[in-house]
Amino acid sequence: MILVTGGLGFFGCSIAYSLAKQGRKVLLTRHKTSRLPVFLEAFLGTSVWITPCDILDFSNLWSVLETHPIESIIHAAGTPGQKGYLYQALTTNVLGTMNVLEACRIKKIGRVTFTSSQSVYARGEEYHEEPEDLPLKSLHTISLTKKVGDLICDHYSREYEMEIIIARACQLYGPLYSSERNPLQKMVENAVAGKTTDLAEVAPNDGNNIMYVKDCARALVLVHLKEKPQFAIYNIADEYFTYGEMANAVRKVIPSAEIHLGLERGDVPGRMLLNLDRLKNEFGFTPEYDLDSGIRDWVSWLRHGQLSDTDRKVD
Repeated sequence: MILVTGGLGFFGCSIAYSLAKQGRKVLLTRHKTSRLPVFLEAFLGTSVWITPCDILDFSNLWSVLETHPIESIIHAAGTPGQKGYLYQALTTNVLGTMNVLEACRIKKIGRVTFTSSQSVYARGEEYHEEPEDLPLKSLHTISLTKKVGDLICDHYSREYEMEIIIARACQLYGPLYSSERNPLQKMVENAVAGKTTDLAEVAPNDGNNIMYVKDCARALVLVHLKEKPQFAIYNIADEYFTYGEMANAVRKVIPSAEIHLGLERGDVPGRMLLNLDRLKNEFGFTPEYDLDSGIRDWVSWLRHGQLSDTDRKVD
């Protein structure tokens, strides 16, 4: 059985779906979320089970490992953090990761996959010396806590010879996305609701590496299930798109979409492209969804009421 922490979250649900489709037995932890998306309902009780668990409570986490035959863990629990809540984000993302790794060490769990982020990488700066004032950049809370998480995983791996894989994903979009930090979310959800999207602060020539969440989950599951992966760290991403290209893709799916972006800027950050050689060469992975089909699938999901009363509550 595979334990997915944060199993009812945005990424965790898609990971669970990908595992369940392969017939794997999956135990999902839930903490503050109790809503079960309809795409998991068919698997509930046969491939998917759900248990309450607060990863900040070590005894609670330990009880879950003692009660269920867990063979490996995908650690997807975490919070993106909100302005003014840095302490809470650090506690959840850093202490939570430490608890998961320490419990796995004691319990001798076979493998842990840590869901990291592209934000751990620096953005285009090149330094040839290391002066005392060299900036240790973390542009936001996710960048900070994922960097710390990666380092904790590395130390646990070397100190205790644990099998830990780090999967660094790009920015994701799709069903259940709710952090509101991705301009594409506002474009899509407003278009579905028939509302105008005004993003004057977003330059159409700026952009990001983005990937449909179902594709990212499928890639992560491939890595997690590989008996002897060649590496301990894998980048998972699709392509870099500008926000102008994203807006045009939304208009293709919903021609009536009214999306207003700001002016092009000359000071946008350089494109940070993730090297995907490991993922492609070892696993032959290619995404099933391009930008247009990913948005189309997301729009279909939104239009069928998947964010409202069709979702079932679990105890």
